[in-house]
Amino acid sequence: MELWDLFDRGGSIVKTNHVRGEVIPEGTYHKIVNIIVQHIDGDYLIMKRSDDKESRAGEYELTAGGSTVKGEDFREGAWRELYEETGIKADILHELTPVIIREEKRFLQQNFFCLTNVDKNAIQLQAGETQGFQWLSEDEVLDISNTDSLVRLSNEVIERIKQIKFKHYDLT
Repeated sequence: MELWDLFDRGGSIVKTNHVRGEVIPEGTYHKIVNIIVQHIDGDYLIMKRSDDKESRAGEYELTAGGSTVKGEDFREGAWRELYEETGIKADILHELTPVIIREEKRFLQQNFFCLTNVDKNAIQLQAGETQGFQWLSEDEVLDISNTDSLVRLSNEVIERIKQIKFKHYDLT
């Protein structure tokens, strides 16, 4: 059983020990994280969702991620989700957007960016969550980002990735 904290629109905890799968009360939200991963060679990691997932089963997405669990903040949840779904241990996660409120799904969303030098063939899949992966160039990602083949990215997220990737980090 997975437990979540629930928050108000401003991010303050209003309830603890909410059981995943139960109805989220009106006026409360759970936190989710998405992490876009770029290799130092410029390619982006796309993950194939498990056929066992309730939504978008078997589809590719440009992010690893999911719900934070009880006691985690956005960044802690992002580190954990990234490792669970890919095997990547990130030293640095860059915030891509301010917190986004998704009223219809009752969650607060934070998007992150991870630049990595991991062995591209060493991605580890999480049973029940991911069942495949590919590395695509930026052009390939942009070509499919406006189709139903890949979860769409907002222009704000794309622009923020472009700003971050021009910074240089020593990943050796």
